[in-house]
Amino acid sequence: MIEPIFIMTSIAPYNIMHQAMSDLGVTSCGKYTYSIAPHEICSPYHFWMNVLFIVNGITLSVGVLYLSQYLKKNWLNKLATVCILTFAFGNIVSGFIPADINLFWHSIVAQIGMITVLFGLWIYAKLLAKGKRWTYFNLFVLIAFLILIILLFFFPLPAGLLQRLFYGVIFLWGTVLTILLND
Repeated sequence: MIEPIFIMTSIAPYNIMHQAMSDLGVTSCGKYTYSIAPHEICSPYHFWMNVLFIVNGITLSVGVLYLSQYLKKNWLNKLATVCILTFAFGNIVSGFIPADINLFWHSIVAQIGMITVLFGLWIYAKLLAKGKRWTYFNLFVLIAFLILIILLFFFPLPAGLLQRLFYGVIFLWGTVLTILLND
């Protein structure tokens, strides 16, 4: 909800369909500010965007820990929670390490989290009494988005949009699941 403010304040043109969210957290201006960004980037409020990544990761972590209390206390549920927390940790790392500072560390934990979150949701879906169908639905949507993201290496797809949709589905899943579990 806050990201549009950073998009509007970008000095360089910003394409929400094709540019990654991380571009708004890049600390320098110019072309090729990091190796896979040939476009012009200049986000004067990059510090606050990176803070937003960290806050998103923390709030997602709190939400997942809250949801985990509805599951039986066993190793499989703990594994599922850790898988989803890995995704949240990727947000936090991305905020502390902008793409132009170290692209590998900025990206690797987030990419691992995009895989582990699928396993976490799958385990949650299998074990939840309420919200099972909702969780399965979101899992299948996320798998479809991940396949499209992988296809970016072969086809010109809207990378920025796919990334936002992937993250949005996870936040929507958690919000709705919280409501379902509290009924």
